[in-house]
Amino acid sequence: MTGTIRTYGFAVVGCGMISDTHIDAITQIHNARLVAVCDTREEAARAKAAQYGCEWTTDYEALLQRDDIHIVDIIVPSGLHAKLGIMAAEAGKSVICTKPLDITLEAVDALIEACDQNGVKLGATHQLRGYGVYKHVRQALNSGRFGKPLYANAFVPWFRSDAYYSDGWHGTKALDGGGALINQSIHYVDLLLWLMGDVKSVCGFADALAHDTIEVEDCASAALKFTSGAQGLIQGTTCTYQGHEARLEIHGTLGNAVVVGDQLMLWEVEGEEHTWNPDAGQVGGAADPRKGMSGEAVPAHVEQIRDVIAAIAEDRPPLIDGREARRAVELILAIYESSATGTIVNLR
Repeated sequence: MTGTIRTYGFAVVGCGMISDTHIDAITQIHNARLVAVCDTREEAARAKAAQYGCEWTTDYEALLQRDDIHIVDIIVPSGLHAKLGIMAAEAGKSVICTKPLDITLEAVDALIEACDQNGVKLGATHQLRGYGVYKHVRQALNSGRFGKPLYANAFVPWFRSDAYYSDGWHGTKALDGGGALINQSIHYVDLLLWLMGDVKSVCGFADALAHDTIEVEDCASAALKFTSGAQGLIQGTTCTYQGHEARLEIHGTLGNAVVVGDQLMLWEVEGEEHTWNPDAGQVGGAADPRKGMSGEAVPAHVEQIRDVIAAIAEDRPPLIDGREARRAVELILAIYESSATGTIVNLR
């Protein structure tokens, strides 16, 4: 596909809860048009199509044969991402995929290769990179205002009920691939990598502590050594009583920043005005994923989906392409490996 297409036709595959955020973003992009939605559940596809005034189908293969669809946005269970993405690439469609790209590096790499071989673009949505507070922290880090980065932590003390895990795929090894880390905390794992750079080695633990029916972890903890020499901690759960907002900390020789619930709680940088907001993160979806999207979620998705369109037109990789999105999957799988083997896992 070349950049001569003025309006890009989208198909959204998967009509679950998060699809509304993606579709709302698509409808706000001037050169994007929602053509159709697809789901294996006819009632879900029909309802979503009626909501947004587009076509619907349960036949994914037929959908891929349409000439008016240029980009396929995949929002299905994690273990199906690469399979459906490869099918789209082989049909000449560019792919946007929600997190994670898939649940194994083999599947992720196969998806990346399929897009490369078929000359289509692969983009991922890690929407927190589009939030103003994290852009602010990254700019300060990159400009040296924190001095030498020393350590960074991500804590995601969330809660998910047993009912959440009763949908047939959450909490399963086959389709979820993991639990609290790869499904929920991956947002903040991605942020740590974006802010601090690659991880050299990791030591982790992952267990099911409170949910007896799931095959994966509801609590995971890991210690990190970044390639820069900085250290870090990750702790992600879906078993915290009542659930609390995620917390990201950056500490350097000249400054500290703490973000709670995607709001700045502490800004303490040498030579700059000190900020302290103890009320940060009081509203959010820590215990209910339906309440988890802040007011920045749709604009952040607009930014990332629009970038994929621009990448097609300009024939360049998207800013969050397959290789960039692979990094968070690699780190999480290394934590799982460390937990299973009881060893430190080296990534670099």
